[in-house]
Amino acid sequence: MRWIPSGAVPALLGVAVVFSWSCGSPATPPWEPTYNVLLISIDTLRADHLGAYGYPQPTTPRVDALAADSVVFTQTIAQAPSTLHSHASILSSLLPQQHRASWNARTRLAEEAVTLPETLRDAGYRTAAFTGGGQMAEIFGLSQGFESYVEPGAQHFSGTVDRGIEWIEGADGQPFFLFLHSYEVHHPYEPEQRHRDLMGLAYDGELPENITKELLEQIRAGEVEFDDADLEYIIGLYDAEIRSMDEGLGRLVDYLETSGLYDRTLIVFTSDHGEEFNEHGVVGWHSHTLYDELLKVPFIVKYPGNGWGGTVIDQQVRGIDVAPTVLGFLGLPIPEEFCGADLGPLVRGGGLEALDAVSRMDRKPGRERSSIRTPEWKLAGLEKRRALFNLVEDPEELWDRSLKDAEVAAELESRLDELVACREPFDPPEVAPTEATLEELRNLGYLN
Repeated sequence: MRWIPSGAVPALLGVAVVFSWSCGSPATPPWEPTYNVLLISIDTLRADHLGAYGYPQPTTPRVDALAADSVVFTQTIAQAPSTLHSHASILSSLLPQQHRASWNARTRLAEEAVTLPETLRDAGYRTAAFTGGGQMAEIFGLSQGFESYVEPGAQHFSGTVDRGIEWIEGADGQPFFLFLHSYEVHHPYEPEQRHRDLMGLAYDGELPENITKELLEQIRAGEVEFDDADLEYIIGLYDAEIRSMDEGLGRLVDYLETSGLYDRTLIVFTSDHGEEFNEHGVVGWHSHTLYDELLKVPFIVKYPGNGWGGTVIDQQVRGIDVAPTVLGFLGLPIPEEFCGADLGPLVRGGGLEALDAVSRMDRKPGRERSSIRTPEWKLAGLEKRRALFNLVEDPEELWDRSLKDAEVAAELESRLDELVACREPFDPPEVAPTEATLEELRNLGYLN
């Protein structure tokens, strides 16, 4: 653990008395909700494109301000490079191999899975979600535990925020759990001009004004060539979409502050996966590899009263740790079905055993690929083989060490199998997406 080197760190406001973690054990009945919980997931958001994570472009002034009041986890690994797989892991604290909610297999999250919203609902919280649809459609089972699950669609995050604020105001002051999800930074890249201007975009190449999924497919297939200036332009449009999202986040924070909710709300800001920008030969795409550009995501936790604000934690953590960390802070028992860890000891300045991160690509049955990542090594399934990368010497994951370090690869293979086997997999039902959901998936590039 270390501290953000920026200005004055917010006071902890007596956290040893106020916060449930300080009590040393879960609260016992009767238990009443004390704090609100707000979970924000910005689909396809790379951690290294946020100012709080060291990005030099002005993409996220409002996220950065939130991060200054928060705990920032710098090494957070998603459990999948795709939307349904990853979000099901966040909400259920299970690995994709265990929950088996899959777009490619057309299966939903099993009703037997215990989820964060179900646990909070049963503890007395009002619960609601506003998502972008597509792989987040209700038919895939992510609505479990939400009294209201609305799919406003792939609009600007500001629009999703407005819907969320409207719902909060209708909650009549009752403690709430609100989940907001947005595809705004997902391709196609079509930011407004003012956000392009904020990114200082200046481009005189041959690419069109907006980058469509069709164009990205042509680039991926080698039908459209691009140079460094073209790539810089595409990345700049992605960054402009992030700046637009950041504006929506600012609107939400402003509302929480003016309504007196900011200091009484646990805010979790994260993503399901990242995006590729030619690190391994593909531009503006995801879901088909297990490289870090797709698996490293932001994870920012703002505690009530800005407790532990300014803390930066470099230890590797996972998406499956979100739910147990929320429940642990609130003093609620963590379901034994969860596979993730409560990160409270790290936040409080203590230790926590190393957390291996398992991820899985959502592929058709029989074509699955998985990875296991430690701070030093990653064993990942590639086309027709597994590759081993030394992340200390080769952070860009360019050199396969599986032959040179065969014993390391074998050890990681064994640990991967053990982690997957720690929970019996569900046998979830197949589902048939509606035509509206299929159209959303076409627009997002998941269907031709």
